[in-house]
Amino acid sequence: MALDTCISAFLALDANDPDSAPAALDTCMRVLLDPVLWQWAVGVTLGCAVVGLVIGWARGRWLAGLLWGAALGPIGWAVVLLSKSGLVECPECGKGNVPRAKACRHCGVNLAAVAARSERSTLKRVDRNRGW
Repeated sequence: MALDTCISAFLALDANDPDSAPAALDTCMRVLLDPVLWQWAVGVTLGCAVVGLVIGWARGRWLAGLLWGAALGPIGWAVVLLSKSGLVECPECGKGNVPRAKACRHCGVNLAAVAARSERSTLKRVDRNRGW
């Protein structure tokens, strides 16, 4: 409705009246500076940022989720969902952990000790667990 007011003000311009153009600009400025419009814009932006934050938190990239969600809304959510995860995979259970984690939050294994294992010891452990 506000856009209709602005468009109708420009359509009603009279080429012979020098005061009609400033009046049309004044009408459009009142529409654009309406506090209700700005409250909605800020509210939608914050809502999109929070959803992006939640999606980014699940992917291990909370800051990217917050920024992409605030900037692009649902398109930013898709960007975060389709981007590479920031989580480090646990060698024992295969689930994601934050990069600076000392222990897996799912199985509790010490990630520093597991990362220090040689490839040969990892292969021996797999052979022992396989059985007949």
